Order: sequence, then C-alpha cells, then structure tokens
Amino acid sequence: MSENRIKRLFDGLAPTDEQKERMYRSIVAHSGSENAKHSPGAPAKRIRLAILAAVLMVLLTTTAFAAGFGGLDAGFLRFLSPSSPEQADDLSNGAYAIDKQTSNENGTLIVKQAIGDGNLTYILMDFIGPENVVLDAARYRFENPNTTTDESFHGTGFELLDDGNPDDNKISLVMSLMTENSLQGQTARFRFTDLQAADPYPGLFRTVLPGEWEVSFKLDFKAYSSVYRPDKRINLYGYEAVLKSVSVSPISIALKVESKFLKEIGEASGERREIGPNQYADEYPVTINYKDGTSETTGIFTGLRLSDLLSSRMLIIKTFEQVINDKEIASVVFFGVEIPLADRSAAPANTPAASP
Repeated sequence: MSENRIKRLFDGLAPTDEQKERMYRSIVAHSGSENAKHSPGAPAKRIRLAILAAVLMVLLTTTAFAAGFGGLDAGFLRFLSPSSPEQADDLSNGAYAIDKQTSNENGTLIVKQAIGDGNLTYILMDFIGPENVVLDAARYRFENPNTTTDESFHGTGFELLDDGNPDDNKISLVMSLMTENSLQGQTARFRFTDLQAADPYPGLFRTVLPGEWEVSFKLDFKAYSSVYRPDKRINLYGYEAVLKSVSVSPISIALKVESKFLKEIGEASGERREIGPNQYADEYPVTINYKDGTSETTGIFTGLRLSDLLSSRMLIIKTFEQVINDKEIASVVFFGVEIPLADRSAAPANTPAASP
C-alpha cells in the first residue's frame, strides 16, 4: 500500500475542524462548571492551561486510534490494503490481538494478531534473529509449521511483508491457514521448525536459523463471512454436481460442492497449467459481479482446492492479493450458475444468508 493511500485512510479517521471545535467547547463548558463547583477563585491562566491540556489529550488519543485503526496492526494494514477508511474500520472490528512470544538461542517469534473468516485465517507475526544475523532474503518460511486445532486439515503458507528495514535482523510474516471450517474461537497450537530463506522463485529454500518455536493461543477473531446456500445443480467439466454453499468475505470466497463424480471431474479439469513464474491457471474460475456493473474473473489460482472422494465433497477457497469490497458484490457466477447475494451493506460479520 502506498504512503498516500495510508495517509488518506488516517485522514478519514481524524476529527474534522467542526468536530475539534465541538470538543473544545464541550471541554470549556465542562471545565467552567467544574471550576465554579470546586474552585470559584481559580486564576484564568490555570483554567486555560487545563483546557489546552485536555484538548491535547483528546487529539493525541484520536490520533493514536487512527494510527491503529481501532486495533488493526500496521503490518496487517499493509498486507490487506483496504480501499477506504470504512473498510479498514470493518476489518479492525474483526481483528484479535494475540501478543505472545517464544524464544530460543536463534531468535524470538512474536505472534501479534489474527483475522479470519469461515475458511481462511491470517496470523501476523514478527521474527527477530540474533543481532549478528541479517534477514534480507526475498522469501521466508518455517520448514515445518506443525499446527494443531479442532480441524483435521490445514493448508498453510507464509508471505513476507515489507517492514521498511530490509537489512536488519527482523522480519514480518503473515501466515495463512486454510481449513474446512472457521477457526474462530478455537485454540491453536503451533510448533514451528527451522526458519528457511530463499531467493525469488524459482530459488530453493534453505535453513538459515535452526530450532523450534512453540506457542499456543485462542483465535477469538470475529469471522467476516456471510454464507449463502444456493443448493443448485451445476455442470463441472461434463459431470453433474451440486453447489451447496458460497461463503463471501473481504479476504476470500469459498465454495462447497458435492458430487459423486469428483474423481472424474478432477481428471477432466487436467493437470495444473503454468502460465507464469509460479503462477497457474484457475481451473475453477469464479466471476464476481459488482453493483456498479463491473466484474472480475479469477484467472490465476490462489487458494486451495480439496476433494474428499469418500464424502463426495469438494472445497474451493479463493484468496486475493488485497481485500475485496464484499459489500458491493451483487452476485457470484460459478460454471454458468449465478448466485445473487443479498444486500450486506449493514450486515454483521459471519452472517448466514438466506438461499437465493
């Protein structure tokens, strides 16, 4: 996110001149009444100083709120890149502060915040290596991010954030966890093994700081998703299937499909087709139609596709480079079937929606 966009978001939360004047008058009135009640002979200079101190405290408090978006860490702000102060505020309302750390001789892992929806969880963390180590590679990950929750499957990944200091011993990472159900309210236990680094793709990862870092915490974020249950028949590569649900949030769109032909569908969709460096074509594209008449279709696959042949269920999670304006989505189209989405401009997070 550019500095100008961040400034505009901060400005959107800062008080206007009119609001500042109202705060000043309120403080003056309050100070006058308190002075008349307790100190009728107090000097005017003392009153003015008290008023100025109170105004300064209000402005400093407001500025601190704006800088944190009501709790959303600046690292998450850069990663999510919200399009407006309103969206940043919505995202901050769902964020959960963790603030836990674990250390060994090769570094300290600080887990800072989590956000999530029905199928995707993002965890923001910092890693600080020994003072004589410079962490300046293009990519970082933990070789074995062993994760334990109530879910039986976790799709994990790491993304390095630009923290503005590439030549020091500290990095900021966002860990993604894709699951069949929301991790909201669950207790997560992690054992991270061996910090690895790599050059830009196709560079290979190698261990730079060995060791283990264990930490556990509750994921009490507020899930962003709204779930729609169309229960509609669709044709996937010539085979019959049923679109059971569509989950929509600012950070992902997830679809749950049922079919007794999942093996045949997988074979018909073909092997993943590389269309660029570490980029693959989306064989299960989704078109998002917005209320203003514009639309976009996923062309590059980012996310997860999980098929369970025993239960005849398939889960498809679509993630995005930056958050989408989910409240402005009119409908979602999947393999020729359009799913209208109810107006969610005032809907709370994690809201079940009626079937279209």
